[in-house]
Parts: sequence; C-alpha cells; structure tokens
Amino acid sequence: MIECSHLSRWHGDVIAVNDLSVALRPGLTSVLGPNGSGKSTLLNLAVGLLRPSAGTIRVLGENPWDNPRLLGRIGYVPAGRSPWPERTGLDCVERSAVLCGLGPKAPEAARRAIRLVGLEADQARASGGYSHGMTQRLKLAMATVHDPECLILDEPLAGADPQSRQDLLTAMQGMVREGRSIAVATHVLADVDDFGGDIMLLNRGRLLAHGPVTEVREMLDEVPRTVRVGTTDPRTLGAELWGWDSVLSVEAGDGSVTVRTKNPAVFHAQLQQVGSKGGLVSSITSPDDSVEAVFQHLVI
Repeated sequence: MIECSHLSRWHGDVIAVNDLSVALRPGLTSVLGPNGSGKSTLLNLAVGLLRPSAGTIRVLGENPWDNPRLLGRIGYVPAGRSPWPERTGLDCVERSAVLCGLGPKAPEAARRAIRLVGLEADQARASGGYSHGMTQRLKLAMATVHDPECLILDEPLAGADPQSRQDLLTAMQGMVREGRSIAVATHVLADVDDFGGDIMLLNRGRLLAHGPVTEVREMLDEVPRTVRVGTTDPRTLGAELWGWDSVLSVEAGDGSVTVRTKNPAVFHAQLQQVGSKGGLVSSITSPDDSVEAVFQHLVI
C-alpha cells in the first residue's frame, strides 16, 4: 500500500519524519503515535500535499507528488471540519464526486456514499450544523465517493459519538473486506483494537515498531498502567486486589479504587471475574491509557 525508503521531511529545524523505511501491506494499518510524532506529516506525504525533504515514498507503487492520476485512486480524510459548510451533506458529497471526474454519475455515487456512512437522515441539512461525529462521517463519504483503492484517514474517530464511531468502524471494516487498503492515523490506544490489522508505531518521526496488532499490542500491554475501578465498596475491592501478582499498588478512594498494574491484560481479565460477583465493579477507566503515557515508557 505505502512504501517508504529513508523518508525524511523537515520544516526549518524541526524534523517531522526522520529517515523512515517501512512498507505497509494491503489491508488496514493503524499509524499510532502521540501528538507531534509525525503521523499527519506522513499522511500528507502519502497524498502528495507535502514533498519529501529526503528519501522516497510510494503509494500503490507510484510517487504521490504532483500525480493527479494517482490521486484518483486515493481517498483522503483530513483532520478538522469539512469544506462548504453552507451546503447540505448530500451537496458536499456530490460536489466531491464532480471534482473526482464522475460527471453524470456523481448524484448516484453521492447517494451511495451517504448510505455507506449512515447519513441519509441528515443529508438535506447544511453540513455546517453537523455534530463532530456527523462531520467525520460526511468526510468519509466525500473520500470514498469515487470508489478509491486506498484510503488515508487522519484521526477519523476523533470526537465521534458512540453511534458515529460504530457507523465509521462498520464502514471501514466493510471497505477492507471489499479489498481496499486503509492507513489510519490515531493517538488513541483503544482505536487499534477496534481497527485490527497492523500497527505502525511512530515517535518523533522515527519507527518504533511495525507488525500485526496482536504482536504490537502484546508489547504495549506490558507497559505498567494506572486503572481506576469504580465500586460501591472501595475497601472490600481494594483488599481483594492487593494480593494479585499483576498489581503494583492499590489506593482506595471515594467510590473508586486506583490500581497500578504491571500487566494490564492479565489485570483486566482477572477484574472481569471479580466484576461478575454481585456488581462490585461499576466502571473501569484508565487515566494514563493514552499513547503518550505508553510511549514515554517505551522510549526511556
């Protein structure tokens, strides 16, 4: 799908992508990294919005820079709002279809793309009034209206409500099954479990790891993590958790227990068994289950 060879891109003294050599295979690849890791720069290089400062990048075997023919094979969802806020959602997608050269086929292609992302009920509304999740769905419809072979998605689930998130995931998974390839940038660890496929870890423009989600997630799950467990009985739950091998520390608070675990995967599996006993566990959150916290540990 995407192949980089000693790829670098710098802006003045800032190196956004640093001597990157990697090949993303067909299917879905999550480009994972904290803010400032070079994810968006890499995607902008892949769609020809930026030119490499050094090295090469190939998408579907071609150089994306100044290559309109290749752009007809790519769908791109950038970060931020969608264009033409005064137009209806359907108008926006149809205009995208016209710009992609679909001509008289544009109206039907637009309706099909709108159905794909579940926006039919709101297609006649001005897109400027859409919620964030609806905007993300609209951008995906605009990116897929011309039936591209490859999708480049920059934080497509950012700010999406649960229903929009599910609609987007369903649409993306369907596209992969149909044979499209997707590169999707995210900084949220939970996203990669839903996406599946491969993971590419970036930090400060450099490659940390690349491979199937099961292999890379194994490495991430070895990073110590803080977990906050909501409970109606913090003292009882805290006492039970204290003796577990996966637990480094326990702190009981008002309506919750905060645990530091050295093996999050094992701890969550054990906690599910406890949670089934009389409703002792009401919620599970991880305050530092962010890619920033994990990467800080990995690069030390």
